[in-house]
Amino acid sequence: MSRLDEILKLLLSFDGISRKFVLPSIIDKLRLESYKGNSPHSLGEDSAAIDTNCDDYVLLTTDAIVEDLCLNHPRAAGFNVVLANVMDIYAAGGTPTSFAVALSYSNPAVGAAILDGLIAGSHTFRVPIVRGHTNSKSSSTYVVGSATGTVLEDNRLTAGGAEDGNVLVLLFDRVGQRGVSYKLGWDSVTGQSPDEVVSRLSVMNTLASEQLLTSSKDVSGAGVIGTAAMMLEYSGRGGTLDLDAIDSSKPSGIYLDDWLRMYISLGFLVATPRENIAKLEDIALIHGLSSSIIGVVDDSNEVRLKLGDEERVLFDFSKGGVLTPKNMNT
Repeated sequence: MSRLDEILKLLLSFDGISRKFVLPSIIDKLRLESYKGNSPHSLGEDSAAIDTNCDDYVLLTTDAIVEDLCLNHPRAAGFNVVLANVMDIYAAGGTPTSFAVALSYSNPAVGAAILDGLIAGSHTFRVPIVRGHTNSKSSSTYVVGSATGTVLEDNRLTAGGAEDGNVLVLLFDRVGQRGVSYKLGWDSVTGQSPDEVVSRLSVMNTLASEQLLTSSKDVSGAGVIGTAAMMLEYSGRGGTLDLDAIDSSKPSGIYLDDWLRMYISLGFLVATPRENIAKLEDIALIHGLSSSIIGVVDDSNEVRLKLGDEERVLFDFSKGGVLTPKNMNT
């Protein structure tokens, strides 16, 4: 088995990607059966964009933390649920305005630690916690968060706008370390001040206001490959992801097999016309982020991985939905 085949097998068995396989059918059901389920700029986006008939859109997103993390690293669970939601708001070009949480536990010490993490996250990302629900006598332990934000209509970014010939660029903070609570996490937040964290995240506000991007997503638990595949599918496109380029730009001391699957705490994947690259790189540098071209968008409806002179197809979207629903805005 070649090295590329090993990577392909690793990614297809990776839970961060494989658990997304149910999403097209779930979202199709919601669209068909819920009230106005086919609203534009909603299901399929990192943050739903709600039209206010003004210059601003209201952004809304939600995320949950798995029970294992809540039980074994409860403070990290509370902190990370704020991080995950805030990242979705910035990925849409917006600024977070509020946060709400639903918290369930039976162990008081676990509940207290989750609360401590939530409070720390609210300060780090400068988002107020305005609403919540608590069940302190539950048989299950979880934390679910929801965030709102705002974005000017002209600055709203979509996860599904990548165009043929665009390049895919990974933005992330090279200063960081492997996560303590999650080994497939790149932590660039610990040790950073709120000013530094918000400065890095606000790169998306600047890129949005400069109209440099066609598409954007935060690098989620699906890792950089899974995130790129989701963007390409939602955009109705395909593309080639260059594993050599990803390998050469990853942080030192992190194996490629891990980096391809890592959640990147302050990481974004964006699509942009090639002529915008120089300006994008300058803006990223100002915000303390590294930028590296990792792929190219095309009209093939296939996601291909390239390593050296070899290529393999990871996903073929022409056979039906794989990771994301059809984009209602295209």
